[in-house]
Amino acid sequence: MRLVRSLRARGAERGAAAVEFALLLPLMFLVIAGIVDFGRAFFTQIELTNAAREGARAAVVSSISAGDIQARAAASAPGIGGLSVDTPTICPASGGGNATVTARATFDWILLQPALSMVGAGAALPTSLSSTAVMKCGG
Repeated sequence: MRLVRSLRARGAERGAAAVEFALLLPLMFLVIAGIVDFGRAFFTQIELTNAAREGARAAVVSSISAGDIQARAAASAPGIGGLSVDTPTICPASGGGNATVTARATFDWILLQPALSMVGAGAALPTSLSSTAVMKCGG
């Protein structure tokens, strides 16, 4: 008699574990998707910051054209597709002032946006990332 009760209790526990797993699996997937997508977003933001900084440095150190500054900034972030560099503010010939470079890129949320769209929150994630670097001219 004890053996029958023991087997019934064990079978009920096995079913409860399956239900708990089924309830927690979507939440675990969402957390992992968030880690992956936010890691990609942070990588993109870091690359944009480096590109803007490199462009601002080029504008301050040498007297090259705005197109060359944009090309140098874009070349310093090879891991980003769809990178655009706004027209930079170049140091004036008289000295003083600041050089400003802004780098922008569109970002696609591969896992999180579709997951959040199921509950109507997909538009809460930014689709455009940017970074601006400002350096003092002649300093």
